[in-house]
Amino acid sequence: MTDKGATLRGLAHDLRDASDSTILRITQVIDTLPKRGATDRLLDGLRPRLGALRPPRPHALSRVLFTPLDPVIVANGAWRQESPSIPRSMIPPVTALIRAHLPNLAAVEASLATGDEPDRQLWTDAASILASVPVPEQWSLAAFQVETGIKPKALQPLLGVIRLLFAHVQLLQRPLPERELTIDAIRPLLLEAARSGPLDWGIVLALLFEQTATPAALLEQVLVLTRETGFAHQLEDSLQSVVGTVVDRLERATPQPAVSDEALDAQARRVTRLAGFSSLRGNMAVFAGQLAQRRRQMALECSAQLVGGLREAPAACVPAGPLAPQAEQQAAERLEARLRALRRLDLAARPLGGAEGREQLLADAAAFYAGGAGPDWLTRADRLRLCEILVGAEAALRLEHDQGSHAPLVG
Repeated sequence: MTDKGATLRGLAHDLRDASDSTILRITQVIDTLPKRGATDRLLDGLRPRLGALRPPRPHALSRVLFTPLDPVIVANGAWRQESPSIPRSMIPPVTALIRAHLPNLAAVEASLATGDEPDRQLWTDAASILASVPVPEQWSLAAFQVETGIKPKALQPLLGVIRLLFAHVQLLQRPLPERELTIDAIRPLLLEAARSGPLDWGIVLALLFEQTATPAALLEQVLVLTRETGFAHQLEDSLQSVVGTVVDRLERATPQPAVSDEALDAQARRVTRLAGFSSLRGNMAVFAGQLAQRRRQMALECSAQLVGGLREAPAACVPAGPLAPQAEQQAAERLEARLRALRRLDLAARPLGGAEGREQLLADAAAFYAGGAGPDWLTRADRLRLCEILVGAEAALRLEHDQGSHAPLVG
């Protein structure tokens, strides 16, 4: 008899190198299953790519509730009790418990089904339920422990940190430009987490590090806060472990060479955050020095993405065959958006090194468009704008006056 678990693990391994379109189709099929169960494990190894691809997915209550916690949710097999993470197996039972006691459940689920933005009251109610409702008796049975992989002594701490995060969810949902969290904003959350123990403290820190493009500045604020407590030594000792976990996640989340505007912007955010960790000071400076190899590797990955993205941009953004004038304009806008995303990635990667090589890639691409290559319906203004995106206004004007040859596009 075939081992179902082994079969699923084999399929999950095979999917790691699948194309984006295949992954999107499989995700859509799994999302339509009434009960996903073990089938959901097929997505475990694909979640970093799904995070970059951002496919449309149903607004199920479980997904909406736990999306703010996603950066610290890991596959069951990757979870360790002492790590700053939450096993994915906690999501179904916690969601079931909240659903059973949630006020106005029908109205909430109807609103989510239409794609409406969820009200933060949802997480307030969820936190209240986890704080007041007794744990179901079946959660203490051996069958539950086998299904979830969670021992009884780990269950209450996990429920506690989920409740804490739901209660402070407003700190985890702000748009990226606003994610420079001040010590006054995070003080209540951090103090409550510290009083709860290393698990809560580590998970909260990991999530806060996900919300800022300047992690070193945030860490400075956290260190100031720890000095005001009676458990400063314990908390400072855990920081390097937490930061190491966050940086490891940044590496694992590196997208495949396939390029989209979303994937490029996701990589740019990862690059910015890795560079931020490299400016750590004090006791963390040694750790910052250990990031040098990781910085070099990510710089190479960014260059590879630029090569692929610049080469594929015309074909990826412009449909084949004759186009109506309106379609030409839309295609030009898509091409412009792709080049802007590539340029943003280049700028984000500057602190990592290797800028000279990427500058040459962008210059070659600009010469390609300035020389009249690419779609023949691109106007002079279109080409000048594309060149300006890639190399800046002054260099674009110089290229416009030197259109004698068609430069090759990135190798």
